[in-house]
Amino acid sequence: MAKKQATHTNSGGSRRRPDSRSPHVSADVREKGGHGAKSEAVRERAIVALLSEKTVTDAAAKAGVNEKTLRRWLSEDAAFESVYAEARQAAFQAGMSRVQALTGKAIDTLDELLDATKYPNVRLGAARTVAELGIHQHDAETILMRLDELGAAQQRSRQGKTSC
Repeated sequence: MAKKQATHTNSGGSRRRPDSRSPHVSADVREKGGHGAKSEAVRERAIVALLSEKTVTDAAAKAGVNEKTLRRWLSEDAAFESVYAEARQAAFQAGMSRVQALTGKAIDTLDELLDATKYPNVRLGAARTVAELGIHQHDAETILMRLDELGAAQQRSRQGKTSC
C-alpha cells in the first residue's frame, strides 16, 4: 500500500503537498539561498562541466544552468569558487600523477629512438626532447632551491624582529 503524503490546507481551502519548490513554503524549509537558489547537485554538475568543457558557455549548457548564473558563481560566490579551485587542483594532480607514471616508459622510448639509425630526424627529435627535459629539470631545481633560501631568510628575519 502506498504511503500517503501529508497535505496542508492553504488560506483558500485547497489542499497541497509540502514541496521545497513551492513559493508558499517558509524560507527555513526551502533550500538556503532564497529565490532562485540552485541545489548542491546543480552546483556540482556545473563544476564537473567547467572541468570538462572548453568554455563557460558550453559548461553552463552541459550543466543546465544559465550562463549568467554560472559566471556570477565564478565571480561572486566564494564557496563555489573555493570548491571549483579544489576540483581544478585535484584534476591537475590526477593528471600529473598519470604523467609521472608514464615518465619511465617515455624515457625508455626516447632512449630507443636515440639509437635509431634509419631515421636521423627521429633521433634528432629524441635528442632535443631529452635535452629540453634536462633543462626544465635544472630550472625547476634552481627555482625550488631559491624558494627555500628565500623562505629561510624570511624566517631568520622574523626571528630577529621578535627577539628585539
